[in-house]
Amino acid sequence: MSDPELHRIRDAEITVVDAAPEDDVPSDVYEFSVFGISVLIRRRAQWGPAAGVPYVHIEDQRDTPRLLLVEVNNGGESEHHRPVVQGVPA
Repeated sequence: MSDPELHRIRDAEITVVDAAPEDDVPSDVYEFSVFGISVLIRRRAQWGPAAGVPYVHIEDQRDTPRLLLVEVNNGGESEHHRPVVQGVPA
């Protein structure tokens, strides 16, 4: 596997990692990071009977508990609160 490509645009970083079919990663992997939020997008080799299904992972990487609003396919915003464990952000 080759080294990831890193692109910086204003406050955002975009990292691209080549596909690795031997590890069930049939597509390039794209990670967008901005405002303490990371969005990873790739295709899954298999999901049930379907192959090459788009996969999106969103992670709040900020070190304080905050609210994250997410909307998928214009279905309305859903709230995601960063969990706090024993007074310390998870």
